[in-house]
Amino acid sequence: MRALLIGGGGREHAIGLSIVKSGAELVVISVNKNPGLQRISRKIVVGDENDSEWVLKNALKLKPDYVFIGPEAPLAHGVSDILLENGFNVFAPSSTAAKLETSKVYCRKFLSENKIGGNIESTSFSDPDRAADFIDGLEYDFVIKPDGLTGGKGVVVQGVHFSSKEDGAKIARDYLSSGKSALLIEKKMVGEEFSLQAFVKGKKIYFLPIVQDYKRAYENDTGPNTGGMGSICYSERGLPFIDFETVVKAKGIMEELVAKFAEKIVDYVGPIYGGFISTSDGPKLLEINARLGDPEAMNVLSLMENSMMDVAIMMLHDREINPEFRNRINVLRYLVPKGYGSKPEPSAIQMDEEEILLKDLKIYYASVHLKGKHLEQTNSRSIALVSEGNDLREISRRFDGLSPLLRGSYYMRNDIGTEKMIEDKKNFMSRVMAGIA
Repeated sequence: MRALLIGGGGREHAIGLSIVKSGAELVVISVNKNPGLQRISRKIVVGDENDSEWVLKNALKLKPDYVFIGPEAPLAHGVSDILLENGFNVFAPSSTAAKLETSKVYCRKFLSENKIGGNIESTSFSDPDRAADFIDGLEYDFVIKPDGLTGGKGVVVQGVHFSSKEDGAKIARDYLSSGKSALLIEKKMVGEEFSLQAFVKGKKIYFLPIVQDYKRAYENDTGPNTGGMGSICYSERGLPFIDFETVVKAKGIMEELVAKFAEKIVDYVGPIYGGFISTSDGPKLLEINARLGDPEAMNVLSLMENSMMDVAIMMLHDREINPEFRNRINVLRYLVPKGYGSKPEPSAIQMDEEEILLKDLKIYYASVHLKGKHLEQTNSRSIALVSEGNDLREISRRFDGLSPLLRGSYYMRNDIGTEKMIEDKKNFMSRVMAGIA
């Protein structure tokens, strides 16, 4: 069988590796030639993966049995729709289902109208003056969320990205005055965030282990938001600072959401993830994404024994599946261009791949181009390194001594997945649950 994968980042490298575990032949459509995908695919067609007509034209030539879509932008541009209309088996949501991600206003409205748990107090605005007046009357800290896709970089938080109501009102006013359509002003939640991913078809949902993603560019969770600098996963044990009951409740919220969506709108098909925050008032749903996360996909798919190809075949034919995961911890850290998150400065990197693999690190290629013996960075993330095992100290230690093996200009957070970080999060959640954070 042949699988077509659309997208060429680190998440797609992980999806591709999972697909080929089944023995399926892999072909790829993406804007770049991902070096990792080049090794495992029969063909990569380079072009605009968001151009639905162009994608269809190439899909008809490639003749895949199943199609997988990694990023969110092709969904927003109707790529899954046109493939479904032309008879392809697509394991990804339609543009209608993907509106849960592509429009935060739509998602909040659906959650509110259907009284789905975990919702957050939220108000949408398209008029800059109304938004500023609303903020002026608030008596709680708040966050500002653009309505559309922002690649994980659009949310601004009081106390983190701005200090006062006046600053927040200016941000909202400037955003809406620039011609942008809408934004949300939401009550700020206090707690630890986690990603709950799943595979869905209609009302059936199969959950993956929870992951924590680190958005902030610099160590100690400082600096601008990014697409994600790294992530941690403890397989089905769950994260040590998120209690079991919180995860059970979060799963209930997701089950309720997909069931109501199938009942009221359309069947959701494919990967989904809920961005949650654990608070003293239970889990709250920060956002829905109509895809696997990047970097979270690499954590869960590297632990999943099943092939994503087998999952898609079974689910699209209404068969039961049983996702199985190795009981291991893994830590992912991204190498990015200097200045990533604000003003990236791409450069060339030379990597001693063999020595990195001998350090027992897995390599996932992201937004880079292979030119001879070196990798050319883009403005986005470059390479993800994953360390897996049972002892967190040993897992973290494998990232030491990378400098001689990676020549060039890059940046990587060294605090992700350390014992100190985990202990700090445990202590913080103790204060949150006691109401003193």
